[in-house]
Amino acid sequence: MSFKGEITVPAYAKINLFLDITGKLENGYHSLSTVMQQVSVADTVNVRLCDGKGIFVSCDEPSIPCDEKNIAFKAAKMFIEKNGIEAAVYIDIKKNIPVMAGLGGSSTDGAAVLIAMNRLCGNIVSLPALEKAGANLGADVPFCIRGGAAVCKGVGDEMKSISGLDDSLRILIVKPNFSCNTAEAYKLYDKQPVSGTGDFEGFIEELEKKKGYEGEKAYNVFEKLYKDERIGKIKSDMKAKGAISASLTGSGSGVFGIFENEEKAENAAKYFDFPFKFVAKPVQGLK
Repeated sequence: MSFKGEITVPAYAKINLFLDITGKLENGYHSLSTVMQQVSVADTVNVRLCDGKGIFVSCDEPSIPCDEKNIAFKAAKMFIEKNGIEAAVYIDIKKNIPVMAGLGGSSTDGAAVLIAMNRLCGNIVSLPALEKAGANLGADVPFCIRGGAAVCKGVGDEMKSISGLDDSLRILIVKPNFSCNTAEAYKLYDKQPVSGTGDFEGFIEELEKKKGYEGEKAYNVFEKLYKDERIGKIKSDMKAKGAISASLTGSGSGVFGIFENEEKAENAAKYFDFPFKFVAKPVQGLK
């Protein structure tokens, strides 16, 4: 099948409202219990299909590889091979999501490529099938395809969509002047497992009550693994500036605080002097 066309889609960042590791599988992957929420900061991914062959990736962030190591490249290759597409694929990524922050920057770019290519090809793949294919690229990719908010278990392939954070809330996200490598973070867990210490079901029940977000049962296992005073200070500073709750996202080093409204979040943002900070809105699903 031969297709042509061009489309630009947003690749939204995610935060982990709750994150626990529940074990390590024989294939090396880790099973998780997490609640993820998309937020309004996004990379911009442009995908163009034209005559020819090959996959070509460009990105305005110099640290991002533009070869077969890039998850966007892998996504395009997988989609072509699985669906018998005959086309050259040109992918251009404008980065707004910082790297090594726990915000799903690479996963959401890969998801955006799958979404874009599927649309350009006339939605030849159903959403569930696209999510299943995305799981081969990374644990967060299926969620990034689905969007909105979801309870996720296993290796990211067991999802249940939920309403998530209320639209009135605002999320202040900061990326401090240090980074956390995801692979190294999971190696740390392998050396000293601390899974099962968060109240996953209790958090979901609290979130779905919809009587105003409290975040009392919010949890991130990596905070226990790192025991990093710098992360603890950012959290305490956010709460001192009016955050309802604050937590690490993913394996870090991004930290977010949830505020009642935009004014409170913007006022709190003025306090933090970090390379990257933004006030975001909760994003609804892409379906």
